[in-house]
Amino acid sequence: MKHKDAQEIVKEKLPEKRYKHSKRVAETAVEMAKIFEADVDKCYLAGILHDYSKYDELSEMYQCVTQYKLDPNLLSFKSEVLHGPVAAVKMREEFRIDDEEIYQAIMNHTSGRSHMTLIEKIIFTADYIEPKRTQPGVDYIRDIVFEEQNLDFAVYEITKSNILHLVSKDRSIYPRTLDCLNYYNMVKE
Repeated sequence: MKHKDAQEIVKEKLPEKRYKHSKRVAETAVEMAKIFEADVDKCYLAGILHDYSKYDELSEMYQCVTQYKLDPNLLSFKSEVLHGPVAAVKMREEFRIDDEEIYQAIMNHTSGRSHMTLIEKIIFTADYIEPKRTQPGVDYIRDIVFEEQNLDFAVYEITKSNILHLVSKDRSIYPRTLDCLNYYNMVKE
């Protein structure tokens, strides 16, 4: 898929604010791809498309999980976790984006997982650090990425922060996120 086509399908579906976020994620992913020597085109496409299903109806997301035999644990979660896997399936099924690296990057951008590919780690991180993000600790993560150039440590710190936030809100944690934390805790250095 060409970049312009990807921008158009996202622009048509998402609210303007989310579309702009997706563009910033794509641009951040490209910047990171150059640093970490990843495929710039794949990073851009995964970045622009990652939130395609962010505002889908929850019932439609659950149907998608069942229909495409995604991880049944997803049925215990809401849009915050589901929109990544659902967007990945829609990109593959509706738009014929068959590249496995793009698929996995979109699939896991909300949860992370152990043993992520380089492009997965870039999208996971770019979504967290794009320039308009202001959550506590984001500048620390940006330094890890752009100054230290330690992507595994950035993934670990993002995952740890996400889990601590979920625990503070008494929310359930998707098992892949725990796997992500444990794995990147071991490989971060």
